[in-house]
Amino acid sequence: MLQLLTRILAMSACILLLAYNNAKAGADLYVMAEESTPPYAFVEHGIKKGIDHDIIVEAAKRMNIRVEIDMVPWIRMYKSIETGVCDAGSVFFHVKERESFAIFTNPPLHHSTYSVFIRKDSKLEYSSIESLYGKTIGVSRGYRLNNDFKEAVERGFIQIEETNNISMNIRKVMAGRLYCMVANYDVTMLELSRAGLRGQLIALNPPLLERKPLHFVFSKAGRYGNNKEFIAKFESTLDAMKNDGTFKRIYDRYYAKQ
Repeated sequence: MLQLLTRILAMSACILLLAYNNAKAGADLYVMAEESTPPYAFVEHGIKKGIDHDIIVEAAKRMNIRVEIDMVPWIRMYKSIETGVCDAGSVFFHVKERESFAIFTNPPLHHSTYSVFIRKDSKLEYSSIESLYGKTIGVSRGYRLNNDFKEAVERGFIQIEETNNISMNIRKVMAGRLYCMVANYDVTMLELSRAGLRGQLIALNPPLLERKPLHFVFSKAGRYGNNKEFIAKFESTLDAMKNDGTFKRIYDRYYAKQ
């Protein structure tokens, strides 16, 4: 039985790797983006879309290259950037330790705020990270939040439960299985609206992580890791899109729906 399971897992890994290699081979730029993160990257009625998705597609169009964007769990994207399975990823906070495997581009694709969300009937009195001590908190798997939160988790003051998507954490908080959750403010508000739960889960102030830029990155182990000319052209294309109002038009298209 164990041998059969091992064989099945090995075959699944090979199939997945083959799919990635085929996608990479068929595109000039093979990108991974975090799945199910509206308004940034998501699938609606079978169509990939979102702020980051649309910016990347438009940049590729202007550069006259074919781009393939796969939406996957964030931790898979992270590992794929480390190993060069994909050429690039969307999106990352600029953290010093990630410079060993990622090349951060500018301008950032968007800025995000991360908040603590609780049920509206919660009695939590929140003012700082210390208010969360002794609590079990839902977070997305592999996310790097601020240093205070990271240290509190490492020292055992806060317990975390990791999931692959925000909607699962929303369900856990609403069911009382988690005391609260930490997540991207815009993504969470959209997910709450979709689930008919807006107003049932509320964001606390101050945010855990204030508005901070998120960047498109190239994998140093990928096809363009040493191609400074290509990366510079991609950055100049993004810069031109921001200056001519394309970024704003794309933002407005999605934020108007919130």
